[in-house]
Amino acid sequence: MAKVFIGVGHGGKDNGAVANGLKEDSLNLAISLACRDELIRHGVTVGISRTKDEADSLADEIKECNAFGPDYAVEIHNNAGGGDGVEIFHHYGGGKGKTLAQNIINEIVAIGQNSRGLKTKKNDQGKDYYGWIRQTKAPACLVECAFVDNKKDIAIIDTAAEQKTMGIAIAKGILKTLGIKWVAEKPKENPPASDNKKLYRVQVGAYSEIKNAEEMLKKLKSAGFEGIIV
Repeated sequence: MAKVFIGVGHGGKDNGAVANGLKEDSLNLAISLACRDELIRHGVTVGISRTKDEADSLADEIKECNAFGPDYAVEIHNNAGGGDGVEIFHHYGGGKGKTLAQNIINEIVAIGQNSRGLKTKKNDQGKDYYGWIRQTKAPACLVECAFVDNKKDIAIIDTAAEQKTMGIAIAKGILKTLGIKWVAEKPKENPPASDNKKLYRVQVGAYSEIKNAEEMLKKLKSAGFEGIIV
């Protein structure tokens, strides 16, 4: 069975980027949970670094990820610095991590987000700058969904529904990388129409004189009930 680990950026006292009434750690969590749920719906076994607002260091995330032993690892963040669009970092040597990043960015662009492209970054030792990519054993990428300090850019993630859509888009990219076909969730069925329900009749009484029957019918109607005389 396919396994994926999701790292949820920041948390606890570390809010990450904060702007326009939004906190990155909260956005990261909402998007990550939506991604997790979509993957689980498709039969993927998912590990996730946190499911609530709590302190969660990068070192702890990497340790949890490696212990989980996933096929792929994705870290979810949001950006700051006045830019616009999604960008995804992967291992400088390419490989499966780059394929994962490409599939994810394609799905995010499909929901209307601008693309800053796939990126790599090295440290002074010529290795991957980001510990998430450098130290995870599984092919990994780091997703920066949008810039919280750009009012135009956050229009794609500033509601709960949009955060869910972003999470599903990331999940779709992961599923494609795993070779699992994405299937849209079936809408909930409406309850049967009322004319298909069984009807039960209640007899109030039987009277020898019509005037008594009419009086009872009058009382029923005044109480809000329908009735007939037979």
